[in-house]
Amino acid sequence: MLLKSLEFFLAVAESGSFSLAAQKMYTVQSNITSHIKKLEEELGVILFNRNNPVTLTNAGQQLHSYAVQMIALHNKAKKIFQEGGVDPTEIIRLGSMETTAAIRLPQLLNQCMQQYPTLPIELQTHPTRYLLNAVHQGELDCAFMASKHSIPELYSFPVWHEELVLVCPKQQESFPDMATLAKTRFIAFRQGCSYRHAIELFLNDFSIPPSQIMEMGSLDGIVSCVELGVGFALLPKSYLTKVADKVSVNCFDLNTESAYFTTYLVAQSPETWGSNLKQFIYFIEQQFELKVA
Repeated sequence: MLLKSLEFFLAVAESGSFSLAAQKMYTVQSNITSHIKKLEEELGVILFNRNNPVTLTNAGQQLHSYAVQMIALHNKAKKIFQEGGVDPTEIIRLGSMETTAAIRLPQLLNQCMQQYPTLPIELQTHPTRYLLNAVHQGELDCAFMASKHSIPELYSFPVWHEELVLVCPKQQESFPDMATLAKTRFIAFRQGCSYRHAIELFLNDFSIPPSQIMEMGSLDGIVSCVELGVGFALLPKSYLTKVADKVSVNCFDLNTESAYFTTYLVAQSPETWGSNLKQFIYFIEQQFELKVA
């Protein structure tokens, strides 16, 4: 069954005439007639009632729906390969922690766009707990999060190691003592953020209850509050290194196990991946297969 035969078949069905179909397809009527005859012989059915206008038989009506789908799939596949294997209709719903979006993703996405310039991606930033639930429920295709999940049907891959540091106002020139830690509020993202949980673990190491945690909705907001002396924060060292010349804070190593996190790419089950998501995840794997930065 030739694709051209199906195109001619649809042209006759839509125009109700072999001659009009020939004009539409920029060919001669005998070519249209020949293709339809071969198609009928191959399928063993009569596709058209040769009346005026030409109409579809019951068999022709059945073939019509398949022919429309086959032509559409052919055109879609052709367009995808013409655009470097990218399906412009499949948008990758990508999630990320805000810190990862600020520190790590710009360079990674820039590299991805160089390889797949038309790859459609929508980015959302949320705490880890929200991201994990969103991927599991199918609301996101994949997400970067600081959590090694225990959901067997989800795919995950380690991409970055992060070290958290204690961020203090500039006037705090040394690591604060227990009394200072106990009376100072900490500024963090809302519940569900892995770094907020790290604050609770850090304070627990000093037997200090996490009673003074103020929620802030953005990374810039957290840093600004620390600069103004509102409180302390725990943030990735990689972020503070990046903005060292732009912010007025002091940072101190924690030297505790709770200071270290691994960021994972977590995605839905591989059987559900579309062509774009496969390419995106394959790209991520290629970047981090041999090393975790």
